[in-house]
Amino acid sequence: MGGVDRIEAGVTWVTDDGPTTLDPLEGRPGMFVEACASLTEAELEELCRHWEERADLAVRDIDRWWCWTVVRFGRRLLLARREERERLLRWF
Repeated sequence: MGGVDRIEAGVTWVTDDGPTTLDPLEGRPGMFVEACASLTEAELEELCRHWEERADLAVRDIDRWWCWTVVRFGRRLLLARREERERLLRWF
C-alpha cells in the first residue's frame, strides 16, 4: 500500500440511547382496541408518536398503512375523550 496518512485514534465510545419513543401497548394483553382503550391520554399520545416514527422508517406500503392506521385510531380516541370531557364540563 502506498503512503497513507493515518490518524491515531484513542479509545472511542459509541452510545445508543435506544428508540426515541416507546410503544405503550408493548406487553399489554388483550385485543388491540381494548388495550388502546385502557391507555391514558399521555400513553395515547406516545402511541401516536411511536407509530408515526415507525411509519417514517417503513419500507413497504402495507407497513406504512398499518402504522398510519394505528396513528389515526389513537388520534380519534384522544379526540373522543377530550370532546367527552368538554361535554361533561359544559353540563355542570
